Amino acid sequence: MKKILVLNGTISEIPIIKKAQEMGYYVVTSGNMPNLPGHRVADEYIAEDYSDVDAILRLVKENEIGGIVSCANDFGSITASYVGEKMGWTGHDTYENALLMHHKDLFKEYCYKKNIPSPRSIIFDDLNKAIDYCSECTYPVIVKANDLTGGKGIRRADNESEAVMAVKNAMRLSRDKKVLIEPFLDGVQQSIVVFLIDKKIAVLSNSNIYCMKNPYLVQAETYPATDFYLVEDQLRNIIETMALDLNLVDGIFSFQYIVQNGTPYILEMMRRCFGNETLLLADKRTGYPWEEAYIRASLGLECSHLKAQGQVVQFCGHYGVMADENGILEDWELPADIEKRVFKKTVNMYSGDIITDHMNQKIAHIYFEYEDIETMNSDIIRYNDRIKVRVRPV
Repeated sequence: MKKILVLNGTISEIPIIKKAQEMGYYVVTSGNMPNLPGHRVADEYIAEDYSDVDAILRLVKENEIGGIVSCANDFGSITASYVGEKMGWTGHDTYENALLMHHKDLFKEYCYKKNIPSPRSIIFDDLNKAIDYCSECTYPVIVKANDLTGGKGIRRADNESEAVMAVKNAMRLSRDKKVLIEPFLDGVQQSIVVFLIDKKIAVLSNSNIYCMKNPYLVQAETYPATDFYLVEDQLRNIIETMALDLNLVDGIFSFQYIVQNGTPYILEMMRRCFGNETLLLADKRTGYPWEEAYIRASLGLECSHLKAQGQVVQFCGHYGVMADENGILEDWELPADIEKRVFKKTVNMYSGDIITDHMNQKIAHIYFEYEDIETMNSDIIRYNDRIKVRVRPV
């Protein structure tokens, strides 16, 4: 059995681990959190920080690993490209391109150069200069740490004092000590996820994004995106032009964007699998084997024979159950009308577990389907009020 390395072992990597095993691979996982559930699913776990590119390269060489698959994190994608380049493997973009696409400053500079619509960011690597700039801003603005994901290091600021606090927070959290300040765009955040083969879009999926409990953390998505047809051609053109320009390899390509006056403004991009098991929903929406394609592409294997088998569900989504406060989790429950729509649950925390960061920790994920998009989109914004989570003080 060929031995491959899947970076990290959260619930987001478990579908990738299991699919790789089904395909006949011996799966090794890595990461510096040994208690993650994916490590127990893998054939072998080796403790190593997956964001440490040289440590992972050494792990690959010492353990006769034959291929590498990124986790649902930008650092994982960067590491996979670095190791792939050093090992001469063809399944990942160049290390230079991985940095360009997953470091916000480099990606924004690329967007400006190529006339790709995106909020214009001002980038700082000096804390004092960033603070000085806060007196010149037109508010509101968004302040971001340059190299983090999952909403970490992101804050909206409506005035100078809030901006200064946001800058200090982002600079503290950023690994490369860079922050971005950019105009705040109002509107529905959406995503497009495609699979590229020979630099062309083979299949795509799209969704509305909801950041309800924490305005910087994706808590829910509904598929498909509202009025996607209005921006589809623009997004297709941007993606395929970028794939050709950067000579991107086969694999997942995703944008998060907000539409303003008919134009999709790109906020973030990713070349990796996703958190919240969202490929499960892409599978159901398109009938395409996303996990298998992702693994094959990462290992440099042909994907052109993989075809969409037809839509399984028309309207679906996911929601992360979150508490209103820290404390000891007692239980949580779904109303009957929501329960009947759920086709899968993934439980992350159980009765007695301690919630230490209620603004980011997800107690469980639920995956649901609806008969019509209007009901789904009106229901999802009320889930936080209707799904009860009981917590007691520590």
